[in-house]
This record gives sequence, structure tokens and C-alpha cells, in this order.
Amino acid sequence: MKTLQHWFSRRGALPLTCYLVAVALWLVLGAVHWGSDALARSAGTMYEADIPVTEWQLAGITDAGSTAESAVLTTTDGDPQLILEDVSGMVVRTLSYTVTFEGDAREMCLYYTTKVGEDYSQDRRVFPQALGDGRYLYTLPRTTIVALRLDPCSPDENKTVQMTFAPGTITLNAADSLPAAWQYFVPSWYQAFCLVLYPALAAAALSWLRAVWRALRRKTA
Repeated sequence: MKTLQHWFSRRGALPLTCYLVAVALWLVLGAVHWGSDALARSAGTMYEADIPVTEWQLAGITDAGSTAESAVLTTTDGDPQLILEDVSGMVVRTLSYTVTFEGDAREMCLYYTTKVGEDYSQDRRVFPQALGDGRYLYTLPRTTIVALRLDPCSPDENKTVQMTFAPGTITLNAADSLPAAWQYFVPSWYQAFCLVLYPALAAAALSWLRAVWRALRRKTA
């Protein structure tokens, strides 16, 4: 107890402690995520899967002449969808594909469900990262994924969009889209911002509570 009192009596000890705790928690979280993915790989539930576009359930889309090398699809309404109804047997971390559009694709997003029979919701959707050369990558949250619904484009009213997937597959857990071991411990820009902001806020709150506690002790003394 005296050691702690001596430590916190030093100038700047409280914010430094908050930052050290935040870094420690971040490293533990990274280790947990790395271990979880390693176990999933060893159990055979996290693997790369190339799923032909023609095996997805099409809604608001028609096949415009797919071949073994590419899948050509044309929208038929303003809400085209590709649905994969059951992926509960595998761990899905990413989804990626390469596509070219003839027309304005506008909003592109991927919906997911976490329970059987659950409705798709805007609260459970992710947007893609454009990697260049027509390749798009969606990174899913670390949760149970039961079904996927890809909305590859949202055409303007009374307009169509033609999409050419080459090759004609959509890939789950592409090897080059998953993090290397060291990347589990490297925060994104937003995560780095949170690691800077929240320990500072916590230190400020704790400092205020300490001042209130000391004032109350003086009044009751």
C-alpha cells in the first residue's frame, strides 16, 4: 500500500498508469484474438473458401452470361442482393472479390446475421475497403456469423448496373486478407486514437474523484 501511495504521489503517475494499463489490455486483447484464430485454423473451421457467384442466391439480379472464367450479372431492381444462407459451420473474418461495373455502383455493403432466422439490419453491416484494380475487401466483426447478404451496388432508379466478377468467385478468408501474427498487436488509426484519448479521459476522471474524496475527508476530519 505504501508503495502504491508513493507511486501515485509522483507528478504524472496517474495518467502514466492509465496508459500502461491501456497498453497491457491491448496486448492481452491482441493475444486473445491471435489465439482464437489459431485455434479456429487448427480446428479446420477458419479456412479460405472460393464460392462461385452462381452458387449465391440472387435477388434483384439476373445472370447475364457467366462462364468458367467470370460471372456477369445485371441488376433488375434497385436493391440487388447475393445471399449465402448458411456459413455457420465456419469462422468468417473477411470477404473479398474482384469486380468491374458498367454503371454507377453507388453504395456497396455486406450484411450479416449472428443467429438463425435473424433479420438483416443496418446495425449489422460493413463497408468495403477498395484495394485497387477492382478488388474490394470487407472485414467482418469478431462474432458468430450465420448468414451473409452482399449488396454489391445500389442502382439509380430505372437504371441497371452490370457487374463482371473475374474470376467468377467471391472469397471468404482470403489468405492475403487475414492478419499476420504481429498485426494482431498493431492498432488501426481509429484504435490508436482511442488508445490516446480514453486513458487521458480515465486519468482526468480519476483525478477529479481523488480530489473529491480528499475534500470529503477534510470535511469529516
